[in-house]
Amino acid sequence: MILRTDADHLPAPIRDELLHVTTILFDAVEETTKGRCSEHFRAGRILTLILHGPHAEKEWEEVVPGEAFRLLAIVNYPRLARSEHDWRLVRDRLRRAWEHGEIARPVRLSVESLERVNAALVEGVPHFVTIAEQGIALYQMEGLRLKEPRHLPVRERAIRGVAEFMRWHKRGTGFLAGAAFYRDRGDAPMAALLLHQACEHFYLSVLLSISLHAPRTHALDELREAAEALDPRLCSAWPRDSRFERRAFGCIRRAYVEARYGRSYRISGEELSWAFARVKVLQERAASACADHQASLAERLPAPILPPPVGPTTAVALSQPARRVNMLQRTWGIVRRVAPLKGQWNPLISLRQFWRSDRFIDWFDHLPLVIVCLCFFMAGAEATLWRVKSAQVVRSKPADLSAVLDFDVRADTVLGAVMDVAQRAGYRVKANEDIWTVRWTGAYRAKATTFDALADILYGSGLCPAIRDDFITVRHCDKSRPPMAAMVEYQAEPGGNVGLSASR
Repeated sequence: MILRTDADHLPAPIRDELLHVTTILFDAVEETTKGRCSEHFRAGRILTLILHGPHAEKEWEEVVPGEAFRLLAIVNYPRLARSEHDWRLVRDRLRRAWEHGEIARPVRLSVESLERVNAALVEGVPHFVTIAEQGIALYQMEGLRLKEPRHLPVRERAIRGVAEFMRWHKRGTGFLAGAAFYRDRGDAPMAALLLHQACEHFYLSVLLSISLHAPRTHALDELREAAEALDPRLCSAWPRDSRFERRAFGCIRRAYVEARYGRSYRISGEELSWAFARVKVLQERAASACADHQASLAERLPAPILPPPVGPTTAVALSQPARRVNMLQRTWGIVRRVAPLKGQWNPLISLRQFWRSDRFIDWFDHLPLVIVCLCFFMAGAEATLWRVKSAQVVRSKPADLSAVLDFDVRADTVLGAVMDVAQRAGYRVKANEDIWTVRWTGAYRAKATTFDALADILYGSGLCPAIRDDFITVRHCDKSRPPMAAMVEYQAEPGGNVGLSASR
């Protein structure tokens, strides 16, 4: 997909200002990544810079005066896109340019990798689909192509939006209840921190339910601006006309960091009460915005076409109270409707009454718990039986001394040589790379290296080995016999074999 590059609907001063913003952004990125040795900084590039939002999607007369520029920078490395510290420096440079009068409008910059954007386009995320179709490329590397966007079906988009709303709005309500708890206890900083979390989750519920995307930030001002762009009714949740209103919102915005780590965070009771009331208003407005969005999606769904009834229909009054119906009964009802039984129930057998009774339903609901308990019982019984069998194993005597010392082994590797020695000594050896399991008369030992495994074999034969580099000095440990020493040496031969020799 090729991005559009025309910006003729914007006045010439705005186009010049966008050019200046692009220059400042690239200079800041170059200054930030200068001298870095990591590959995602050394070879990292901005592949394209896209203008989206009102300046790209609306006519110039419809754009609100002073509306911020919304830019999306697509880079070639995911790690470069996730480097929040470095992009924070770039955003700070753009903010200072706006505050010092270099540019007339603030800039809202978001950074994504090409891999993430293409995946979102294939998945059909409405936020990125809108940017790809209506955004304007201020800069684009030659040969860049985006994936063709997929438009989500209305039903799937509605289902995903409802799921996101329920998840984030429920958490925000929980944080709001926690803020009320700490407010009643007189802990104002903790109440302000939870109010910040409640606001953040309410804004995320709007963003993720409508556009299925939200910026990766905890800044309330950026989340508020993004959510209010989707539904202007959210603007009245946090009024910003008076100085008191702006100061109270600033206290909640700063609580995410200062209330957790700072010692000088302060918020008055009046500011906390006002902010608490505004968060409640935000909770209601967020639910209304998501409900209206779902209603608009429902209007776009095709109306179901039902066939006309074959014969006259009659209404049936339900005189009996509703009974609990489990999944098994519902499945059986569907099967009976599809393929009805040829026979009838025997009235002499009361099985049908038991099937529809609450007693059977209660028994069926406890059936999974009984199955789980039975599985645990069987597992415990099997473990106990295994321990009893292991305790009954009688270890045989170690192998004869000559079976270990008198050998002539030719193997491709030291691993193969030690395995040959162990097998001649009466052992069964299982080896997996550097982890050895030596089984000798039912007893298992795990060894980390080849020398440890060989030493274990020698110990089992009544010898005391001492390992230094590639040599193993072996001494007989039986005090009833005269001392005897042996040297086991590994020698590499021209044929790729390993020779083990023992000298006494």
